[in-house]
Amino acid sequence: MSNPTLLEETPANRFIIHVDMDSFYASAEVQRNPALADKPVIVGADPRDGKGRGVVVACNYVARGYGVRSGMPISRAWDLCPGAVYVRPDFDYYDSLSAKVMGVVRRFADKFEQVSIDEAFLDVSDQVKTPAAALSLVERLRHELKEKTGLTCSVGIAENKSAAKIATDINKPDRVTLIPRGRAKEFLAPLPIGRITGVGRKTELLLQSLGIRTIGDLQKGDEVQLGRTLGKTARWLVQVANGVEREEIREQPSRSLSTERTLEEDTTDWDVIERMVGAMAEELANRAIHARLSFKSVGIKIRFRGFETHTRETRLVASTQDKGVIRREALLLLSRFSSGKKKVRLVGVRISGLRMMSTKQASIENWLG
Repeated sequence: MSNPTLLEETPANRFIIHVDMDSFYASAEVQRNPALADKPVIVGADPRDGKGRGVVVACNYVARGYGVRSGMPISRAWDLCPGAVYVRPDFDYYDSLSAKVMGVVRRFADKFEQVSIDEAFLDVSDQVKTPAAALSLVERLRHELKEKTGLTCSVGIAENKSAAKIATDINKPDRVTLIPRGRAKEFLAPLPIGRITGVGRKTELLLQSLGIRTIGDLQKGDEVQLGRTLGKTARWLVQVANGVEREEIREQPSRSLSTERTLEEDTTDWDVIERMVGAMAEELANRAIHARLSFKSVGIKIRFRGFETHTRETRLVASTQDKGVIRREALLLLSRFSSGKKKVRLVGVRISGLRMMSTKQASIENWLG
């Protein structure tokens, strides 16, 4: 494994670790079929079927070298990389592999929070007291993950969640980046503001209109002035920029699960959009089933060209785990927008009102479904 990036070894009293599996869906396919190693792998529809309709659900780093990106129309991916291996998504397999991954990761944590199928935060402050000890723990974690799942991950280590995630994101794949105590502000300063999780293109443009292009610019910003433009978000952004955000690791299940994808090219092709939403609905259903969670609400998010964004949600009569319900309700909500001619940039699906089900309840629900 590659050597970690380490700015300076100084003692710290809070160590937050962010673990992000490298191109998880595509890597899962390579793990299942090692003959795909070193080949461009694209998870999505087969471009030779259905006249090339559908989107790229995921792709590995080899495919990214050809310019392929998730959310891209599959026909565009074919133009860029016709020699790639195209694999239809198998969400049941991805969920089972994710469970194995998270089972390994959880054992290394004092507090554990899974935030997506392939991403988690760990608080290891009780067992780790120095940067060297944190790096040692992470290398043991990565070694065990590789040994038991065949997968690699990228890791960020910092005093807080936002800095740890940024550290992970700027140094992929298969890397470890540690930001020592007291150095987060310095580390973050030169990075573009879009590196902050939650700063989408619309917020980025608003900040740029105020002359804020880097996180360092945000560190010097006037919080009162920012508040006039961004509301309550301004205070959180300033805390993140200065490396002083202190959000705790949440061990309880999230109140919602969501996923969203940005299209490589804006489109009015509703067949593509509906297939993307259907795939995301299936992904969320599988995640809920695996976690023994039922849901009470289904929602969608849609963003048009120009960053006009809408969300819609429907509340169900009763909690369920039914895959068909998510898909049906999500597509019904989406249909409210399909008569327009605006080009779509992003779509997302969300389930909320989550509650844990007993093993017996989950089994009955799945059998009935």
